[in-house]
Amino acid sequence: MAKVTGQRSLARAVIGGTGLIAAAGAINRVFSLITAPILTVALGPVPYGVVALLGTVTSLGSLFALSGVDMSYSRFYFSESPGQGQAVERFCWRFALAVSLLVSVVSLAAWWCWSGRIGLPASLAWMAAAGIFFGSLNTMAMTRQRLREGYLRIAVGVVAMGATGAVLSIFLALYWRKDAWSLLLGGLAGLFVCILVSGLPAPADVARPSGIPRERRWEVLRLGIAGAAMAPLYWLMNSADRWTIGLLVGQDAVGVYAFAAGMGQLGILLNSAITYSWFPEMSRAYEASRQEAPASIGRMWGRLAASLMVAWVAVTAAGGDAIRLLADPRFYGGAVYVPWLAGGVFFYGVASLANTGLILRKDLRPAVGWWTAGAALDVGLTFLLVARYGAGGAAVAVCTSFALIAAGVMWSSQRRFPLPVPWRRLAATSFVALSSGILMSSPWAVSPFRSLLWKMPAGLAVAGILLWGMAPDWVSRLFRGDRFDGGSGVPPQE
Repeated sequence: MAKVTGQRSLARAVIGGTGLIAAAGAINRVFSLITAPILTVALGPVPYGVVALLGTVTSLGSLFALSGVDMSYSRFYFSESPGQGQAVERFCWRFALAVSLLVSVVSLAAWWCWSGRIGLPASLAWMAAAGIFFGSLNTMAMTRQRLREGYLRIAVGVVAMGATGAVLSIFLALYWRKDAWSLLLGGLAGLFVCILVSGLPAPADVARPSGIPRERRWEVLRLGIAGAAMAPLYWLMNSADRWTIGLLVGQDAVGVYAFAAGMGQLGILLNSAITYSWFPEMSRAYEASRQEAPASIGRMWGRLAASLMVAWVAVTAAGGDAIRLLADPRFYGGAVYVPWLAGGVFFYGVASLANTGLILRKDLRPAVGWWTAGAALDVGLTFLLVARYGAGGAAVAVCTSFALIAAGVMWSSQRRFPLPVPWRRLAATSFVALSSGILMSSPWAVSPFRSLLWKMPAGLAVAGILLWGMAPDWVSRLFRGDRFDGGSGVPPQE
């Protein structure tokens, strides 16, 4: 069914989906943390650097392969009649499969021909192609489950992916070869398992033409094309740091930076979980009640932004200690990058949320200009700061550039679809979050384990203050033990 008029509140739907996916992502990341003491010693920094560079290629390829069709899929599925919603689904799947296959083949040939010029093995071309195709397939499979509210199935798939990748990577590193292949094959196997768990549409359904008129197909694609226009800009911002560090500092520095980014960007788990649940659920709520939905969407927007602040404080406080606790000493220098990298993730999450009004208006074009400005700033700052200050300059550049994008996209979105966001509460909680993160970014003890123990109660207190500041009604319900319904006195489709 394309239209859903269930009685769940928007808050309950978003929090339920976000909670499941975030928990699964956290478990997935725990597997990475558990394997770090083994893999960093067995492999050293260089394979991590190679994987990071190849990852920039597969991420760019996946963005082009999808061309934003997953976003169009989730927006138009609910704005149609039931039969037309299913036709949109068939069209999006057919488009994604065809373009993903084409981009994968082109990427394989390009890597094979040109990778040797930058000192990377040509044989990794097969991994680049497989990563693009299966990565795109996984995104579409998860989007399909999101539209069916299959968040539990997505969560199981994410956990299975992490477990498979961790076990296989360790086995290959210890008993086969000590290079990037061990990490890459483990990751690819995990991705394949996640696709199997998430499930794919029946081949007969995909083979059948969508039946959507040509004009309607262009309307569906147009929303995604704006996202596709931002794809190379996103890739540039997430790749310029690694390539610039490799050029100006060296491969070892790329490996240390990439490992630190793995810690500093832990907040991306929450970003992804929010994105997975927020956009289909707010679209569902808006299509069900266009008059009442904006108020609840604006209120929930502010609360989700506050949750991103909590994630930034947590990662900033714990990330550096975690590196010193888990990694080989060669990686310790990356601890100082963590607060800035976590800040970049925070602002990227806000920028994603800022698309809300533009997506409801089915027009992402205003966001492209801000992404262009942010990417230009990132490239320039990265080169200047890395040349002068080393790898840490790249982390500062990423954070600054994503902050510009977040502010600009939100400004454009509010002009086109104003949401009643509680800005005063958000400003107060931002001040508390920033102050707390600065205080907890440095070690509180010589031992990283003891430092983490000292910070834990302080971090929990800060999280409680931030939650109370943005959602006092939720805190009251938690203390009273009431059943959560997303907000008292709110219509069913909050």
